[in-house]
Amino acid sequence: MRQLIRNALIVTGDGTTDPFPGDALIDGERITHLGTVPEIESSGADRVIDAAGRVLAPGFIDCHNHGALGGTRIGKRGIPVACENAILAGVTKRICGTDGLSPAPVAEDQREDYALLLKPLDGEIGEPWTWSTLPEFYAWHRGRSVTDMGVHLGHSAVRRLAIGNVKRPAVASEVKLMEEVVRREAPHAIGFSTGLIYNPAVYSDQKELAALIRAFNSVKPGGFFPHIRNESDAILEALKEAIGAAIDGGGAYGNEHSKIGGPRNYDKIGQVEGMFDQAADNVPAMENMYIYTAGSTTGDAIFPPEFRSGSRDEFLSHLKSPTSRRAIYEWIRSGSATWENFVDFCGGLQGVQIAGIKEGVGDEFLGKRLGDVARARGFPDLDSFEAHNAVMDFFVDNDLLVTIISHHGDEPTVQRLFKRKTMAICTDGLMPGPGQKPHPRSIGSFPKALRYARELGVELKEIVHRMTVMPCAFFHLESPLLRPGADASLVLFDPETVREMNDYDDPYIPPQGIGHVWIHGVPVLQEAEIKVPDPYPGRILRTVAH
Repeated sequence: MRQLIRNALIVTGDGTTDPFPGDALIDGERITHLGTVPEIESSGADRVIDAAGRVLAPGFIDCHNHGALGGTRIGKRGIPVACENAILAGVTKRICGTDGLSPAPVAEDQREDYALLLKPLDGEIGEPWTWSTLPEFYAWHRGRSVTDMGVHLGHSAVRRLAIGNVKRPAVASEVKLMEEVVRREAPHAIGFSTGLIYNPAVYSDQKELAALIRAFNSVKPGGFFPHIRNESDAILEALKEAIGAAIDGGGAYGNEHSKIGGPRNYDKIGQVEGMFDQAADNVPAMENMYIYTAGSTTGDAIFPPEFRSGSRDEFLSHLKSPTSRRAIYEWIRSGSATWENFVDFCGGLQGVQIAGIKEGVGDEFLGKRLGDVARARGFPDLDSFEAHNAVMDFFVDNDLLVTIISHHGDEPTVQRLFKRKTMAICTDGLMPGPGQKPHPRSIGSFPKALRYARELGVELKEIVHRMTVMPCAFFHLESPLLRPGADASLVLFDPETVREMNDYDDPYIPPQGIGHVWIHGVPVLQEAEIKVPDPYPGRILRTVAH
């Protein structure tokens, strides 16, 4: 099909070329003419779209997404829910396998337990897992995505496969086992990710991280993408560990969902930025963020790592034990210096919002706070053991299938980080089940970034570059730069009105100002309405030589 887009304001994505008026002709999956389209070419178009001065840009890339699994569930608009969220926001490419939690590798006898671990973040697929390796996962995933998807190799997946969910640093022989797994899977991954607050990566040390990064880079150039060990009281120490591992391992450094948690830490912003710059002085470096003062993750992250090793049943047994409950309470009340204490850096139980629960259990608390759970059970003193005990009851009742929104940040810090020229954009979009209340970032991040750029004086050519060409170059993906011959994965939006419309109370409201999206030339959004393609055009993203 030949499609002509007339009267657009073209933003190529290179970050230097000023927006210019022009037309674009798409033939099949490629752009054949850009700027000026000869009349002899345009007269034969099968479809003509009048852009009416709206911006035509490369489709956006979500640098950190959790939609590889439950995101394949068909949403209310007739396409997979992760793709629905993405396309409404102008996103045509998603990077998954983040936070060290890739869907593979996984041992056959670990599949069920690992699927349950990932369920609060990535959702569930509604059928037993059938894969053990990344190529086998891709075979299962084929035909299930409208958007393109790349996958990082996850540290926790590698560690769980090689040595299990053990509560200690790996010994040398175990590191060698993990290195073998990394070298086997690296050809099929974009980069190497870790989540140093999640099991079992939380039990690793810097030496292990560097060794696995080095193993990945022995196969192909790839970045290290960490959810650092602490984003609050010990953020500087955590950054030092992660950046040091990247430098020792010889790869690039990609700081994931950049933020600072807790009021007593906001004044560290200068030191944090200095460490980002230090990383860039040693290795290729980039950061990403979602433009919100609150984060979101699996609810079990509020509990100390000391109690999360072993199987899920073992973790649940701790939460049911009076002795363990008292110890957990003391850990939570002790502060955040030695671990990522969400309750502490969010200012207590009232700073943690409930985004997802086990279906049919505690539905009345969706969108409420953990403090509301304690008060409803008769414990108004939210600092008390009894209040925390009531919250632990809530987690047990929900079989740990709780997701949270952590209100930890402040607007000046978010805006300052957003203005960094090396800051890409992500959603960190989780995939909770139907009827739940996820973080609005899943749909709102990219339109909100465009609004922020407009209001904070970031040039249009710069923010588009940071959402398209810059991260693709960092990931070693084909450049989406608009030019004749380029892939026609595109977005058309109104630069004056584009913005997020959703919030924490109603996260599913679509954005304003994003009108059309194409993926490999296939129209998937027309005048802000999803168009269900058949077949789905989404592909697995592969790295290319740069």
